[in-house]
Amino acid sequence: MARRDPNAQLAALLAEAGWSAGALARAINALGTTRGMVLRYSRASVASWLAGSRPSAPVPALAAQALTRRTGRRVIVEDTGLAQLPAPAQAAAVHPLEEADAVRRMTALCRDDTDPARRVFLTRTAYSPAAVALPDWPQKSRPHQPRSQRRATEADTQTLQDTARLFASLGNAHGGAHARSALAAYLADDASSLLSAPATETLHRQLLVGCAQLTHLLASMTADAGHPGLAQHYYRTALALAHEASHRPTYAITLRATSTLALRLGYLPTAARLAQAATDIAGSTVAPAAWSFLLSQRALTRAATSQSRLALADLDAAEHAHSRASIEPGAFSVYPRAGLDYQRAETFHALDQPVEALAAYQDAARHRAPAEHKLYALTQARLAESLLRIGHLEQACTHWHLFLDHYPHLRSAQADQVLAGLRRTLASFPRQPHATALRERAHSFTAPPGP
Repeated sequence: MARRDPNAQLAALLAEAGWSAGALARAINALGTTRGMVLRYSRASVASWLAGSRPSAPVPALAAQALTRRTGRRVIVEDTGLAQLPAPAQAAAVHPLEEADAVRRMTALCRDDTDPARRVFLTRTAYSPAAVALPDWPQKSRPHQPRSQRRATEADTQTLQDTARLFASLGNAHGGAHARSALAAYLADDASSLLSAPATETLHRQLLVGCAQLTHLLASMTADAGHPGLAQHYYRTALALAHEASHRPTYAITLRATSTLALRLGYLPTAARLAQAATDIAGSTVAPAAWSFLLSQRALTRAATSQSRLALADLDAAEHAHSRASIEPGAFSVYPRAGLDYQRAETFHALDQPVEALAAYQDAARHRAPAEHKLYALTQARLAESLLRIGHLEQACTHWHLFLDHYPHLRSAQADQVLAGLRRTLASFPRQPHATALRERAHSFTAPPGP
């Protein structure tokens, strides 16, 4: 909707940031690129906004994010003067992203996500590095108000656990963009109906935990499909469900996942805060496998923020906890040896210890199951990059070929980014025979369309 008055808020922010209109346009375009969007805003575009026009989503959120980075303080969309004004008929409606009730938010988000027309707007949601507001523990019990006649049973909790194992397996094998909408549909219909069924307080909490874990998996799949902003909303919904269930382990594990997402997007301080919060909230409530999982992420974020001594101490503690872990079935109760080895490798890489990183990547590759195409392929790619870093190009090419062997099985933004990076890397070796053959093979692949 157009506005007649000049946008004084945006002008003040540009002055504070020391940016020209063109500089803001370039920053917005760059953020769009990281989210798979091709934006071509210019100085003239920003001049139009300064004159009073309002761009469509997700541009206001991207502008707020760019200005947050530049000014070093949190800038929200409303601060920019670019927020769309609601139509009178829609002003009273609650958008799924703004729904306060965790169960209703889960249901509304997932229903919109299964509608191709509404999904377009959800996937344009921008990621925000704003701090997560951590709740008080324990959660005050709220009376459960059933809205259906069919009673929930213990068998329903087992069904949710089985579904979580299924979708976790699919994600590890084929990437997050595969079957993502199927999980959203399941949560919108089958899972949400369980949360409205008559149940004892204990059983209702167990069902909340199951739905929180499935929403967590949907968030991870959404991030791997290339939609980090929407993934963030799913993670926050999972956190709210876990808190309503008073289940610290699921809450902490989901916080750890939000740290991973922030780190992947380059928000190092945010990633470090989230990893620390995950360990603080978990306390003594988690099993050794989960404690190892949480510590390994804190180790990586500490390495990424130049806290080498603390990072290595966390790795040692994670190893110790993993050695005490029992093998329990479940997507949220097992931390595979390959996962810890990979995290060790990433931590050594961040600490600029290439020899140790290479050894850990080799350990991770040895423990990865080839049937887990995504995890296996990404590990092979990181191993190849580690080999190239110490000058072993021919060996690196061998492992990149293994990545390409598995790439056709994947619908994963991470894998697509690796393929793009591989092509750029090989351009530096135009006359090396192994690199030439690999480059020709890499260029024969095209990334599959996302959902």
